[in-house]
Parts: sequence; structure tokens; C-alpha cells
Amino acid sequence: MKGKTVGKIILGFLAVLILLAGILFTIGYFYYGKIIRNYLIEAVSRESKGLYKAEIGSLSLNLLVGNLTIDRFSLVPDTALYRARSNSDTLSPLLLKITVDKFMIRDFRIMDAVRFRKIDVKRIRFIGPEVTVFRMAMPRKANDDKPKEKMTSIPLPKGLTSIEIGELLVENAKLDFVDCSHDTITRNSFPTCTITIKHILVDSAHQGKRRLFNADDISITLGSYSLPLKNGMNKLSFGEIGISTGSGVVYVNKFHLEPLYNKHDYTRKLGYQTDWMDISVSKLAFKRMDLRKLLFEGKIMAGFLEIDTLILDDYRDKRVAPRPGFKPPMPQDGIRKLKTYLRIDTLLLKGGKASYGEQVGEAPGTIFFDKLGATFTGLTNDSVLLHAGLVSELKGTGWLMGKGKMDATIRFNFGNPRSAFTFSAMIGPMDLVEINPMLSNLLPAKVVSGKLQKLQIPLVSANDDVAKGKLLFYYNDLSIDVQDKKQTTWTKIKTGVINFAANDLVVNDDNPTKSGKMKTGTIYFMRAKDKGFINFLWKSTLSGLKSTMGFNSKAQKSLIREEKQKTAEKHKKEKKAKK
Repeated sequence: MKGKTVGKIILGFLAVLILLAGILFTIGYFYYGKIIRNYLIEAVSRESKGLYKAEIGSLSLNLLVGNLTIDRFSLVPDTALYRARSNSDTLSPLLLKITVDKFMIRDFRIMDAVRFRKIDVKRIRFIGPEVTVFRMAMPRKANDDKPKEKMTSIPLPKGLTSIEIGELLVENAKLDFVDCSHDTITRNSFPTCTITIKHILVDSAHQGKRRLFNADDISITLGSYSLPLKNGMNKLSFGEIGISTGSGVVYVNKFHLEPLYNKHDYTRKLGYQTDWMDISVSKLAFKRMDLRKLLFEGKIMAGFLEIDTLILDDYRDKRVAPRPGFKPPMPQDGIRKLKTYLRIDTLLLKGGKASYGEQVGEAPGTIFFDKLGATFTGLTNDSVLLHAGLVSELKGTGWLMGKGKMDATIRFNFGNPRSAFTFSAMIGPMDLVEINPMLSNLLPAKVVSGKLQKLQIPLVSANDDVAKGKLLFYYNDLSIDVQDKKQTTWTKIKTGVINFAANDLVVNDDNPTKSGKMKTGTIYFMRAKDKGFINFLWKSTLSGLKSTMGFNSKAQKSLIREEKQKTAEKHKKEKKAKK
């Protein structure tokens, strides 16, 4: 009897507990959402010291499995308060504005939060948000010459021992980047964006020194994007842009700089002569990138830049008048005057094609190099390194007109005030008839026959004003036809005389000749300051080719005489020494 009574008491007690649990769960289901909603709004304002305001539509909570779903959530920064506080507080230069239709937290360990004051969440998802990133200016105190320390870690809220989030996903987002760090505010919009953040851990031990913003990895992928450039003549587009803080990688797929007008109309729209350039790259990848420097200081510092499949189409219409007073800078000037700090240890070009066209008549002369490969070391505008005399080296290979292999080396002294550099090159065997697409449309001449054995430029020393060096042109069976389009009786006679002089008096069929005599070309070219760097290299090389054929300028003739005199004096001294 007593056993039955005890049993009834126990059953009654359990029934009451079950009833109470049901009542509590029901209350929690209907009312805890409101309590948590109000707490979150207050916590965001409190922990950010008023810098952020949270707006929450509806909130639903499942206590049993630790799931939380919020509809119509937004996080709005107070930019005016930021500017006021940035004068005295250490703040991150990045502000976020987030508006999302649905925000979900999964597998939230509620008991750990209650018992150990520890937030432990397996996954947080933002579905279809609109994210605006503000890059703010960071003013310094008037009496403090030292820059402020940037906040690279998430502060731990008071009352908590740690926050750990396994994964945070932002899916199908629209991203706007607003740069407020300069006098003029600029905005860039990306229609699609995906952000994945792996393992966020906020506690007293992690200060963001190794893990940026307390995460193992922050990966951001931006979808296709394009924008017209300020000059209104070109468009810049990307297939995809990606960044990973864990691996230190920034990449761009399908980069394309595209003219908005065709080759004929481009310069006529501008009103002066310039290069029409279409540039595409399959992939650009910065590796070992210092993302802290990039995000917080705007500095580009990378151990490695890989350029995969570069296609360059460069054209200049010389029938249009040059731009009055325009003097394009040398590469050294351009690097030194960059407003952005740049340091890339190694640049690697893997594959590509570069073509150049120049038009003076009815059709353009064209030359191209394919199967391109290059390595550039020491690309920087670091004033300390430049002052120390750093020499940056570009070594490249390619195939001239797809037929003759070319190896070239250019060494830049970016710190030299006169933009000093040297270059050397070697082109292997090819049929010289292949260069007629360039030669015949620029000059009234063409190669009838000729076999290049090799063309060697041992070393050319150059600066902003002049290039000097030697050119060795080894060939066999060379014949040149000098043409005149106005074929009157007199011009036919004149053309015949010029052809005779070119082929029989000046140009040898072979170099070296069958007797072994080698005719060396002298490179001497005064830079045309209204032309670019590529033109300078090409015209310097052309001066050496002309010299090999016997066509020397006054300056070249003077150099040749000086060399002959030095050689003769050297021989005299050697003879005297032998006696």
C-alpha cells in the first residue's frame, strides 16, 4: 500500500516536472525570442560604445537544439560618431553595414553560455545580405607623431570568457566598398559576393597578431565586375576576385583592360596620338601577401606575383598629331612617383602574346612575340632600398613573329635620378622575310631573302636621354628591295640605284663575310621625350641595325672614329711594349 502511495507521489512529481518543463519551453518559445532580441540590440550598442546599431525584425529560438533564426536583420554604423572617436580611440579603419533578409545560428551550446559564460556556435549563415564596407581615414593626434596601432583583433565582450564560431558564411551577397579615407569618396559595387570565415576564436590569449580578426582564414570571393575608367576611353573588368587571409593570397581571374573605341576612332576621340591598348590576363595571383599592410595602410607587399597568359595588343596611329607637350614617364619615374607603396619580390609571367602595330600609311606595320615568359625581381618603390642602389632585373623569353627565339635582360636602377638602365638581347635563327609585315608598311623596303643566324646585343647602357651599345647581326644571303610607290620614270631609275647601293655597296650578302670580316653595328639613339619606353628600346635597336648596313648618323660616325682611334692607339702601345 505504501509502495503504491510512494509510486503515485513519484509519478505525480514527474508529471508536475514535465508540465513545468512544457510551460517553460512554451514561454521560452513565445517570449524568449523577444527577450533575446532586446538583449542583442542593447548588447550591440553597449559593446560598440554606440558605434553600431542593430535592427531586428522577428526572432525565433529552439532551445533544445540551439538554433536561432532572425528575419530582417541589419547592423548600421554611426560614421559621424566614428570620426569623432577616431581622434582619441584606437579603432579599426573598416566599418561594416549589413542588411540581411535571414540570419541563422546553428548548434549554439546554450548551457556552456549559461554555466561557463562561453559562446560556442558551430555555424552562422547570412543568406542574401547587402554588405557595405567603409574604409575610413585614420587621423593622428596633433601632439603625437607616431601612427595609431590598428585594431586587428575582435575585443572580448565583458562578462564572457570566450567566443568560438566554427564557420561563418555570407552567401549570395551584394557588396559595396566605399573609400572615405581620401578627400574624394569613391564607391565600387560588386553584385555577387561570398565570404567564408573559418574558426573564429575570441579570448584573452588571441590578440590578432597571427590570426587576422581572430580567424584561421577569411576567404572572400567577388563575382564579375566592370567599370569605365575616368578618362571615358577604356573599361576595366574582372571575372572573379578572391582573397584569403589564411594563405595570404589575392587573385584576379579574367582581368581585361578594354578600349571603348576601335583603333581608328580612339585617338580621334582624344584628339591626339597615343597607344590603343587591349590587355587581358587569364589570372593574376599575389602570393605571400601582407594583408594587414594592404587593408590598414594601403601598401602592396607580396613575395610573389604570378601572371598567367597575358595577351597584349598595342597599336599607335602615327597619322594623328602627337599630344602637345606630353612626355610619357620612364618606368623608373612611374615607379618612384607611385602614391601607393609597392614591393613585390618576384614577378613571374607564364605564357602570353604581345603584338605592336604602328601605322603611317594605308596599312599598319605589325610585329609580335608569342610564347612569352618572364621573371622580374625587385619591383619596388621602397625609398630605403632605392637609396641603397637596388638593381631590379627583368629576364624574358619569347618568339619573334613566332619563328625566332629571343632572350632579353633589362636591369633597372629605379633609384637613379637619370633613370639609368641596361639591356641585352639575343635572337636565334629565323627567316628574315618574316619581319616584312612590320618593315614593308613602315619603310619603302622589304627583305627579298635572308637567313638570320643570330642577332646579339651584348650590352646597351641607357638613361633618360640616350642609349649606347653594340649590335652583332649574323646573317646569310641577305637581299633588300627598296620600293617607291610613285613609280615614275625617274623614281624607277632612283629605286634601281638605291637597290644597287643597298645590296651591292652597303649591305653584304653575309655577315661575317666569307673572308671572316664582321661588320658590327653601333647603337646610339637620343630618346624622343614624347615617346614611350618601348619606342626607346625599339629605336635604339633599329639604330644598331642601320649601322650594320652602313647607315650611320653623325653621332654614330663620331663614335666609330673614336673607337678606331682608341684601337689604333692600343695597338701602338702593344707594339712598343713588345719592342
